[in-house]
Amino acid sequence: MISSDRLTPTRGTVIVQAILGICSYVILVLPYVRRVQGLSRLDKREQYLFVSNHVSLLDTIVLGGLMWRHGCYPILVLGDKNVWHASAFKRMLSSKIGFLLERGKLNLDRVHELESFGRAVAHFQLLVFPEGTRGDGVNVGTCQPGIHCIAQQAHAPIVPIFIANMQRVSTKRERFHALSGLRQIEVYFGEPITEKEYLKMSREEFTEFVRVKIAALRPTP
Repeated sequence: MISSDRLTPTRGTVIVQAILGICSYVILVLPYVRRVQGLSRLDKREQYLFVSNHVSLLDTIVLGGLMWRHGCYPILVLGDKNVWHASAFKRMLSSKIGFLLERGKLNLDRVHELESFGRAVAHFQLLVFPEGTRGDGVNVGTCQPGIHCIAQQAHAPIVPIFIANMQRVSTKRERFHALSGLRQIEVYFGEPITEKEYLKMSREEFTEFVRVKIAALRPTP
């Protein structure tokens, strides 16, 4: 895990993330992603706060591969420690890209951790799944209040993302669909939202604003 007191990427971190990005792109993106829209318009020199819907643990790997391909890395992903420490492979992966927290209610210590994560945008591309849990791939659930703490510290452009059809490849409860999932995933990156558009919003306004922006990218049938 990349801890709150070590939020400057080392040369080793960048090299490891590049290797992971190449592997992710070759193993998962090329065979399973059929469409990517909006990523090419992002400025590689800009630091962003990416907010995405969440269906599978593979979401992180797909987005990591795409960001590596576009040159938007190193990344730092906010994750649930209990989920990412469930196996040796998950622990290894999260140690290179993850900022992991224990899931629980928002308290003063948690707020400080989230604020530290937000300030890390000075050195990392930040990736958050603001629903806080994995959904069905169609509907976007209520965003957790922690995203407001992060954004207030990041002061960075927010890029909403909708990952479509991931449920045809992998979900929280179903097995990995190695063959039927080929060339099924679509990833839509929205227009960056400037800090002037969101900084004055209340927590409730902002969390709903983020949910609507992500849901708006969902492709129509």
